[in-house]
Amino acid sequence: MTQKKERLLRDLSVDLIADANHSTRRFFRCWLDGSYLGEDHYRRNVAYLKENHEDKRALRRFVIREFVQYMAYNADCSPSYAQEVIVDNFSKDNLAMLNDQLIDDALDLIEDWILETHVSSIKFKPVEGVSI
Repeated sequence: MTQKKERLLRDLSVDLIADANHSTRRFFRCWLDGSYLGEDHYRRNVAYLKENHEDKRALRRFVIREFVQYMAYNADCSPSYAQEVIVDNFSKDNLAMLNDQLIDDALDLIEDWILETHVSSIKFKPVEGVSI
């Protein structure tokens, strides 16, 4: 087994799906927040997520692309090789679950914005007989 493949497999344990605190997921969030590639990367990610936060297909494409690039960066290999190893390491169902978890991780980047824009637009009706 090559060193690059070993590095990729080391970061792809099954715990990755269930454990939001798994080191690979924590470092992926750092990837998204610009800690690896800088503020421009962060701003692009935030802009994309704000634009597409309700489009599940767009979010899926986004996290697949970003996760593959992150894994390739860490293992010092091509994104296509990283994607091949990832796909070979997980069943189709586990890949779908991983994508869902990565989408949640990505949306954490704009959680405050989502709360501000969506909660502020909710109109509450007063309940008769209840005062605050």
